[in-house]
Amino acid sequence: MPAARLSSFKAPSRERRPPLAALAAATERVRAGTLSRQDAHHLFDELLSQAATVPVRKLNNFLAALARAPPSTACSDGPGLAIALFNRMSRGAGARVVSPTLCTYSILIDCCCRARRPDLVVAFFGRLLRLGLLLEVISFNNLLKGLCQAKRSNEALDMLLHRTPELHCAPDVFSYNIVINGCLKEGEVDKACNLFHEMPQLGVQPDVVTYTSIMDALSKSGAMDKAEVLLRQMVDQGIEPNIKTYSYLIHGYSTFGQWKEALRVFKEMASLGVVPDVVTLTSLIDSLCKHRRTKEAREIFDSMAAKGLKPNIVSYSTMLNGYVKEGSFEDMTDLFNSMVRNGIVPNHHIFNILINAYAKRGVMDEAMHMFEVMRQQGVNPDVFDYQIIMDSLCKMGRMDAALDKFNQMVNQGVSPNKAVYQCLVLGSCSHGHFVKAKELISEVVNRGLCSNSVFFYPVINGLCKEGKVKEAQDMFDFILGIGQRPDVIMYTSLMDGYCLVGEVEKALSVLDAMKSAGLQPDDVVYATLLNGYCKIGRIADGLSLFREMSLSGVKPMTIIYNIILDGLFCSGRTVCAKEKFNTMTESGIPVGVDTYNIVLSGLCRNNCTDEAIELFKKLRATNVKIDVITLTTMISAMFKTRRIEEAKDLFATISAIGLVPSVVTYSVMMTNFIKEGLLAEADDMFLTMEKASCASNSSLLNQVVRALLEKGAVVKAATYLAKLDAKQLSVEASTISLIVSLFSREGKLREHVELLPVKYQPPQILDAMKSAGLQPTTVTYGILLNGYCKIGRIAAGLSLFKEMSLSGVKPITIMYNIILDGLFCSGRTVCAKEKFHTMNESGIPVGVDTYNIVLSGLCKNNCTDEAIELFKELRAKNVKINVMILNTMIFCNV
Repeated sequence: MPAARLSSFKAPSRERRPPLAALAAATERVRAGTLSRQDAHHLFDELLSQAATVPVRKLNNFLAALARAPPSTACSDGPGLAIALFNRMSRGAGARVVSPTLCTYSILIDCCCRARRPDLVVAFFGRLLRLGLLLEVISFNNLLKGLCQAKRSNEALDMLLHRTPELHCAPDVFSYNIVINGCLKEGEVDKACNLFHEMPQLGVQPDVVTYTSIMDALSKSGAMDKAEVLLRQMVDQGIEPNIKTYSYLIHGYSTFGQWKEALRVFKEMASLGVVPDVVTLTSLIDSLCKHRRTKEAREIFDSMAAKGLKPNIVSYSTMLNGYVKEGSFEDMTDLFNSMVRNGIVPNHHIFNILINAYAKRGVMDEAMHMFEVMRQQGVNPDVFDYQIIMDSLCKMGRMDAALDKFNQMVNQGVSPNKAVYQCLVLGSCSHGHFVKAKELISEVVNRGLCSNSVFFYPVINGLCKEGKVKEAQDMFDFILGIGQRPDVIMYTSLMDGYCLVGEVEKALSVLDAMKSAGLQPDDVVYATLLNGYCKIGRIADGLSLFREMSLSGVKPMTIIYNIILDGLFCSGRTVCAKEKFNTMTESGIPVGVDTYNIVLSGLCRNNCTDEAIELFKKLRATNVKIDVITLTTMISAMFKTRRIEEAKDLFATISAIGLVPSVVTYSVMMTNFIKEGLLAEADDMFLTMEKASCASNSSLLNQVVRALLEKGAVVKAATYLAKLDAKQLSVEASTISLIVSLFSREGKLREHVELLPVKYQPPQILDAMKSAGLQPTTVTYGILLNGYCKIGRIAAGLSLFKEMSLSGVKPITIMYNIILDGLFCSGRTVCAKEKFHTMNESGIPVGVDTYNIVLSGLCKNNCTDEAIELFKELRAKNVKINVMILNTMIFCNV
């Protein structure tokens, strides 16, 4: 077949076609993708061997066809071939048969750009100038394009602004667009913007491409306000934004987390009839999903079909990730099934999303099923897929299953990497399989997968954070034993572990071992040890270590001063803390907001509120950057000194300076309002918090409930207790204890207890106590019994008395006294006498208070004779009596 094609160019001279016909036929073959490189060279052999002049117009058409020809099996590089053929014609005999024109050189310069040969652009442009050809803007633009491709945008800019007069060429908007894009690709955004602003002064108006290029650069740099200004300017100039314009804006807003703005631009684009493409929509979907707005994201996803677009695999993966982050597993599964039905073949990334989602949720059966589905669909699991499964199995404690999966991976020819070994080692350590952990460590070392301490640090750190310091030390010694050299970070982690469990002396032993290994402690080491001393209240030792650090040449950094300052304030050594703070500032150590927060909080905690307020005023006067913690601390200080209005002003300042109140801030405001009796303002503050989408937590609600109960606002406290229950948050032990104490109080306060939710009334409150980690004692039951009896609910009191006995709490004298008094007061004399009889038979000590209750009760209930008989028994047995008994009996006889 090739021979047959070649014959058309190698026929005898008498059968040769004229150059015009030969070039026309060759041009058609280029367009059809059937002209090979060899055929083209044979054609030029034939053309160059003839005396006839090659028609330049047809030659230009042929070269232009090659320039635009897509890669094919016949010819993979049309532009490069065009350059090579022309170079043949420009040498020797070729110069006789062809006379290149400006158009020829313009095509060739374009070929250089398409062939990614910017080095040849200047050469062809030089030939063009030497021939004295009159330059046209198309050729000039191709020159600019070549310079920009060669990353010589500065030369292109100089050529555009300063060389055009001598070249007798007037640049057009395409010229400016080429140079602007060249500058942007080289990161010269300022130069591109300056050129854009100069265009109107130079007589060239920017078009949609110009505006869009600049807006893309601004969006990528986060200057969204400037990009928006350009959009409005563009519209005012009568230039219609296209899909790229809006896409860059949407992508910019999405990248910087401004999903509301991205959605606004999308709606504006739709209202103007600009149809987005899949890339634009996927970018918007990604932004919405990252902000847990999957409902809006799904609406946009589903709208693709209505717009005639087909979601691609990136669109599906983005939407699936959104569902995973929001925990919408049912929607995730439905979307995956929809994707498969629509003919989109899942790839590794899709399966990784699903497997990882199921695994992290602990639904390992589904994760394993998806793993098998992936294999069935011909997508071979890679090391990352196996790692996801193994990591989740390890965290669930299913080590045997994790190791089985490891063996399967190896059998399938997938080589385990460092991350796989690390998850297995961490899992083995976490679940007490230390022998296996050591085997795996030996294996990973022998395979050369860990050349430094990066692999071992998480192992030691993980054990220390779990409080397994002994095991961490054992593993540390093993690592040393197999020839590995721990670095300062590993030693520091072990020291931190000992400090966490209060064994600072052992941490110091690790420090000595580290020095013996030739490693010198840094500021992080000293910070760890200092923190350990301060946490257990050994501030004097901490100060000694602080001095040792300075003498050893380690300069104290900000974090070290923060630790020592916090320790001094916590131990009440305020004077020393203030001296250390002055030393810090005089030494030029950077003092940040964290340091100021420690000092302000420490001063307030140690009753130096006025000093704290003075320091805060200095910070405000010198424009020191503060945060919401600073303001919250000072709000608390203002309340403490009864400066209520100033506290309110500081709260208003938070939003005014662009900060957001935290849940702690709201808690401080509400509890202090309650203490001041401003209950309505406390309620208003809670509503403000909810409107600001700041979720109330267990700590806030418990503090508010306690403040209300202490203020006697039981009804209001019931409202916030109900909020705790509605949010399924736990009630703290101190809150439960306070509720129980209400039953021992007098008057309406005790009666209001009945207005609390049922679970916080006896006997249900006992269950609430147990849930809060409190075990009811005799005191607890005594308080509740007393409360029941005082409000006349004696039947409930008797039930509680029985429950107490059944729960293993043995009634003592005071409990019987309370129930006896309640029974007599309610007129249930028979039951009271039975209880008194039980008390005697049970061996419960019966004292003068009990006899006084019984004698008084009998007299009150018209059982005077029985009272007198009992009194006589007491006298006969020489039981010690007091004046109250005698008064009772005198009253009975009267």
